[in-house]
Amino acid sequence: MDGEKLLVVYGSPNGMVYERLAVPTPPDASFAAILELIMLQADKLLTLTQAQHLPLPDRVSVAVSGNLDFESGVVLSAEDFPEWKQEPVRTQLSVRFNLPVTVEQKADAGALAEYYFGAGQKSQDFVFISLDPVVRVGILTAGQLYRNRSGTSGQLGKLLLSEEGPAGFGKPGSLTGFASARGMRELALLRFPEHWNPDTDIFQMIADAKAGDPYALEVFSEAGRQLGYGLVALTHLLQPEIIILGYPGCLLGDALIKPVQDALSQATRLESAQLPKLIPSPLCTRLQVLEALAPAVHQFHLE
Repeated sequence: MDGEKLLVVYGSPNGMVYERLAVPTPPDASFAAILELIMLQADKLLTLTQAQHLPLPDRVSVAVSGNLDFESGVVLSAEDFPEWKQEPVRTQLSVRFNLPVTVEQKADAGALAEYYFGAGQKSQDFVFISLDPVVRVGILTAGQLYRNRSGTSGQLGKLLLSEEGPAGFGKPGSLTGFASARGMRELALLRFPEHWNPDTDIFQMIADAKAGDPYALEVFSEAGRQLGYGLVALTHLLQPEIIILGYPGCLLGDALIKPVQDALSQATRLESAQLPKLIPSPLCTRLQVLEALAPAVHQFHLE
């Protein structure tokens, strides 16, 4: 769940997705309103799956943005849902569905999706970068997902890189402002306001970059450089084997990854062999549905 849409998925522990539904969600929606929307979409999804004679689900899996108390399943706060404060997501969904519920922070769910189905399958130490709704990292080290007790780990997007700039769901000049999906769109309109219509979305800008549009390429080059600078301390601290770039940044390939690599190399002054391998998520367009499934998949493997 994030400030752009609600995604409801029916799948299996092996990553097979049978059905999915996506609906837009207003950023000012209360938790109660989103809960009702979840139930409505879940009913529709169950109708579709029952028509295919698929079995009833035996657990519920949730990936949420914001800070999450993993032990209690309470979302403490979320940049994209400012009305959410101390929301008991796991308890409420458990009552509604009468099923066990596993809740994971979205960046951590992305790391788990890569661990089970993507680029992390052969690595015990990697960092996953979520770019939507904010820049946040999921860290897997020695085969274990890192969490802190307060549920606030991974908030790399709060790093301030400039006194001014795009904001996204963060502060102006923050890493989230420069490199999140929403922030990159703001950056494009800030740098070249006459080149795009105000309602142009990030996917059109990505298509423009792939077509060789110099304005789009410059925007993503700046976003990549800022992301590279934002990863410097993380690289020195963790020395991960790989850094995996999540959706939608993975759609850009070298247009985003090369400036990240160049900035990271320049700022760290590490030899190329000491730098982590930076790659786009091989899951990419499947990443969002697998993030939704990953918390339950992980719990399934732990049982």
